[in-house]
Amino acid sequence: MRGANHGLVGYVSAGTVEYLYDFKTKAVYFLELNPRLQVEHPCTEMITDINLPAAQLQVAMGLPLHRIKDIRLLYGENAWGESRIDFEAPKHQPSPKGHVIAARITAENPDEGFKPSSGTIKELNFHSSKYTWGYFSVSAEGSLHEFADSQFGHVFSWGEDREHARKNMVLALKELSIRGDFRTTVQFLVRVMESDVFLKNRIDTAWLDNLIAENVKAENPDILLSVICTALHVAESSINSSNHNFQAALERGQIPKAEMLKVSEIVELIHQSTKYRLVVNKDGPNSYFLTMNNSTVEVDIHRLSDGGILVSHDGNSYTTYMKEEVDGYRIDVQEKTCVFKKENDPTVIRCVNSIFYDV
Repeated sequence: MRGANHGLVGYVSAGTVEYLYDFKTKAVYFLELNPRLQVEHPCTEMITDINLPAAQLQVAMGLPLHRIKDIRLLYGENAWGESRIDFEAPKHQPSPKGHVIAARITAENPDEGFKPSSGTIKELNFHSSKYTWGYFSVSAEGSLHEFADSQFGHVFSWGEDREHARKNMVLALKELSIRGDFRTTVQFLVRVMESDVFLKNRIDTAWLDNLIAENVKAENPDILLSVICTALHVAESSINSSNHNFQAALERGQIPKAEMLKVSEIVELIHQSTKYRLVVNKDGPNSYFLTMNNSTVEVDIHRLSDGGILVSHDGNSYTTYMKEEVDGYRIDVQEKTCVFKKENDPTVIRCVNSIFYDV
């Protein structure tokens, strides 16, 4: 497209035009024009079947718009024809095909006002499909440094209408697996897109600020399941470490104390002012008993090659990953995150949860 004042800056190419829409009056207001493509340009490409960067290159090479195949097809003309197209009043008015939604994936913590963070990525797994496409600036075993922009990925979903595009995006985000040293906006986006306001398309310029003010958080896994999984990670690591030290002492010809051979660990976790105190006992190579408030539950675990633990409980299996931080633990259970604080201030009194499991 040509901007009205393109001659002042010598720019003749594609641009991005932004508008504001008044839902009550149905009026559209011009907001700004950027003399460049923005990262959301696949939205236009997916509803027009035009490769915009390729079209820009062809224009830069001197090829007029009416000679570009994709442009001609969009305006209902013969793909390889040479006839001029009246873009102000075309014979065949182009119409978009379907609806597209774009989601920016950022290394930000929605629970702390979208505070950006950095660190390494242990796993990044996304599969594009017929209706969704995504790209990322980093890969597994890569990292985001503190001087980089927090955005490192973008996901686009297409649908016959907005609702189909929304459902495709929610499914794509739920299947997106990102595991690393930092939080992301993925789970928050899923919760937002499943909210009533988004479903009815009643969002406005103050919408996100209101969500932050209302303290809307990403969807968390079941709290008791999170407690079990976190306690298992903490206890198994401690028990394995003590047993390794015991064996190392024997190999050095020393006679270690029997207390070094641990089979039990006390784990204390704090979540939203509630303290959970568990006794974790190792009963076999892959079997544990967890006790709290005179209630006991038996769990089987299997260590995964990537550092995770597969927890089997009550007929179900859960893939879990834990990262220990300075003041707490961050547990990921089936792609949902829960954060626990460590007990580190003896002057603070907290209530103790009195319910564990009915066994």
